[in-house]
Amino acid sequence: MSLCPCRSMDQIKLQYEECCEPFIKGKKKAPTVETLMRSRYVAYVVKNINYIDETQITVENEVFNKEEALKWAESSEWLGLEIKKTQKGEPNDNTGVVEFVAHYKDKASGTELRHHETSLFQKRDGDWKFKEGQIHGAQPLKRLEPKIGRNDPCSCNSGKKFKKCCGA
Repeated sequence: MSLCPCRSMDQIKLQYEECCEPFIKGKKKAPTVETLMRSRYVAYVVKNINYIDETQITVENEVFNKEEALKWAESSEWLGLEIKKTQKGEPNDNTGVVEFVAHYKDKASGTELRHHETSLFQKRDGDWKFKEGQIHGAQPLKRLEPKIGRNDPCSCNSGKKFKKCCGA
């Protein structure tokens, strides 16, 4: 047993198995938006990207990139979750908001980073789901692959320059 990474009950020191694991494994439904937010954070820690996908509302023409989410989860050392504030999101509500900061370290560079977001949640068929988020003070995106220049060979291995192939 280990302490739950969500740190929801620091005073009580709940174990992962008693805290977020039942939500992530589908044995229980999150009763509040804060509980869902905490379990979604822990899903990144334990690299259960399917739970992230299952607990969000998909918008038409928008695709959740599980592969990129997993790369982020695997390339990060998760240092803790800080809940700044919540609005509504209790069992009898239909919407709720959570402002949070996820602290993590990039394993490759050793740089400590933070993801500060205000997330909107909505109830769908009685279950809380992540709807959308507003990132605060967004840090520049870090490329996972090297940038391809216009005159570089195309990454699809066609033998053409990028600008005449996939970049056209």
